Amino acid sequence: MTNINKTTQFNEPLSITAEDSGTVNYATLSGSIDQYGVPSMSYYISDGVIYREHLSDFRTSWSIFQDAVFEEADKVAAAVVAEGQVAVDEH
Repeated sequence: MTNINKTTQFNEPLSITAEDSGTVNYATLSGSIDQYGVPSMSYYISDGVIYREHLSDFRTSWSIFQDAVFEEADKVAAAVVAEGQVAVDEH
């Protein structure tokens, strides 16, 4: 019998519109949620100059991204508990 695990993936490229070269991606936000609702998130900055120039935008996007991943993780975790797949720690 196979053991297939369901995960949810999130990815968001952050970009700017440059005057001379169209759209330039400067960072990528990544996240995943495992089958139990446990989230994992990271980011990769591919252009430090643009990142520093748009630090406030990056931080706002990162916060919104985290909120979205955590919100979905909470839904998955609640469903897992409701289905009785894991015990709830009641400490």
